[in-house]
Amino acid sequence: MNLDRRFIVAMKKITIAGGGISGLAARYYLSKKYPNAEIVLFEKSNRLGGCIESCHSPFFFERGPRTFKASRAEPLLNLIDEVGLSGEILYSSQQASQRFLWKGGKLQTLSPFSPLVVRLIPALLKEWKQPYLCDEDETIANFVSRRLGNYAAETFFDPLTLGIFAGDIHKLSISACFPELKAMEREYGSITHALFKKKKRKKRKGLFTLRGGLQTLIDRLVEQGRGKIHLKTPLTTLGKEERVILALSSQGMKKLFAKDKRMREFFHSVEEASLSVVNVAYSQDLLKKKGFGYLIPSSEKENILGVVFDSALFPLQNQTSAETRLTVMLRSGGIKAALEGLQRHLGIESAPSEVHLKVWKNVIPQYGIGHLKRVQAFESHLKMHYPQVTCIGNYINGASLNHCILLATQVS
Repeated sequence: MNLDRRFIVAMKKITIAGGGISGLAARYYLSKKYPNAEIVLFEKSNRLGGCIESCHSPFFFERGPRTFKASRAEPLLNLIDEVGLSGEILYSSQQASQRFLWKGGKLQTLSPFSPLVVRLIPALLKEWKQPYLCDEDETIANFVSRRLGNYAAETFFDPLTLGIFAGDIHKLSISACFPELKAMEREYGSITHALFKKKKRKKRKGLFTLRGGLQTLIDRLVEQGRGKIHLKTPLTTLGKEERVILALSSQGMKKLFAKDKRMREFFHSVEEASLSVVNVAYSQDLLKKKGFGYLIPSSEKENILGVVFDSALFPLQNQTSAETRLTVMLRSGGIKAALEGLQRHLGIESAPSEVHLKVWKNVIPQYGIGHLKRVQAFESHLKMHYPQVTCIGNYINGASLNHCILLATQVS
């Protein structure tokens, strides 16, 4: 059967594997593109949404992603608008602009004139003179140290990378994790030069979420997408007479392609980080400092990666005017470690009114050196041997929810 014939047949039936945001967004967009196709979605667990999990009990919590930067979330905002949830967008309080670092055993403010940032100024003034020496991929630590010095790498990019990827700047790829920075150096010769020369487009500002939680987006996608959904039913085979969209984790892909050596090698190269999330609520206002929250550099030797001040960030999601809601992210450990950290860092000694632990195992892909080249080889192999298959997992080129939605919009 030639490929043209196979493609025509495939569009009559579309199979989607994975009921997280990627799979559900793909189901929604494909329902619009192919109104006459039979669409079916398989999800191995007993629930939809993947890492998105909103909780009202009675305090409001997000156990997964919760906050997005409007200037970097156009696909997400477009999807929210398409499914009729624009009226549910909730922007963060003015306090959200205040960020902190736990550094030197104390909570320190991050602002243009804070001691932590002032110390960075000499490196910024010299950065535009630093030669462009490296066309090859390199670690985040190597790139930042080369351009801005070790202080910038260890004080700012280390906790930032932990907050986004729960990963190590000495192992992760700058080209895969922060491609815009590598592009600035390549195109303009330096980051500071790029910031001055680049034409600034008008973008939406601020942080946002959905008033009722991101679960409302999942529910709306289920309602407005088309086709049967089978829970507790993993996809085990790939049909050649149908279009197949794989919105699986790399763990799920390893099982599905267990007999394909090239595929096994690719997924073996993509390590994944686990994360423990502890949601803590108090029936009184216990935050002495208000803001987004704080991150912790690796040099502090803490198990906690960072803490989000949910009640200060989105006060309209509070049940009362006097409550404190916090999300603690840890490398490992549980409730005891989280509460001990909050006591030391924020001076909170009161017993919580509510506390939840969620352990996300192997959920954040770690893009090591050479990841983008390996992705190119993976996609070439896929196109040659599995022409009916499209992959939109977070192991490709973006771990964020926004990247997942962007890939879903490109499925045809």
